[in-house]
Amino acid sequence: MPEDLTALNGLLGLVLTSAVLIAVPGPSIMFLIGQTITVGRRNALRGVIGNAIGTYCVAVLVAVGIGSLLMHSDHVLSVIRLLGAVVLLGIGLQYLFFSRASLTEGKSSPTKGKQSLLAGIIVGSTNPKALIMFGTIVPSFMSDGADSPVFSLLGFSLIPIGLGLVIDAAWVAAAHAVSSSTFFSGNRLKWFNIIGGGLMIGMAILLAVESLH
Repeated sequence: MPEDLTALNGLLGLVLTSAVLIAVPGPSIMFLIGQTITVGRRNALRGVIGNAIGTYCVAVLVAVGIGSLLMHSDHVLSVIRLLGAVVLLGIGLQYLFFSRASLTEGKSSPTKGKQSLLAGIIVGSTNPKALIMFGTIVPSFMSDGADSPVFSLLGFSLIPIGLGLVIDAAWVAAAHAVSSSTFFSGNRLKWFNIIGGGLMIGMAILLAVESLH
């Protein structure tokens, strides 16, 4: 059955291509590593969920046609990225200057958890990879003659979303293993606060630069 074989090949191609694109470190990975270092694995995993939510919001926008407007309107996309950069800059500065030296997961507060979730949504919704993924890659692997292109796009978009949850969680686990090592104890954790906050500030700067260009 050629049609079924074509659909299967498209599905496998989408899985492989999405996995490679997601696994390559970018704004989301940088953000999650910073979260793991500054506020612990539990809050970083909330950031993973937030990132998936924000990314799927992009998929929905693309599916209903607004994504096309964003990709062709530098002004709208610049405003979105600039707003995201401002929020992430504030969170990065907070972690950089006001985070505690002790990064125990048992002391994570609901406020920080909400910040991680919100920041993750912002990162996912402003990540340039999301527009590339859902604007070009996902549609290119869809089979022709779909009864409902919008619902087909939304369904296919769940594949990179699921892969992203797994891959991002793996990055968080790796960052946690390094930061929780006995070598990284005492005052050394302060340097990880600085590094983590610096990563988020760096990502905010990248978003701001992209918005200006």
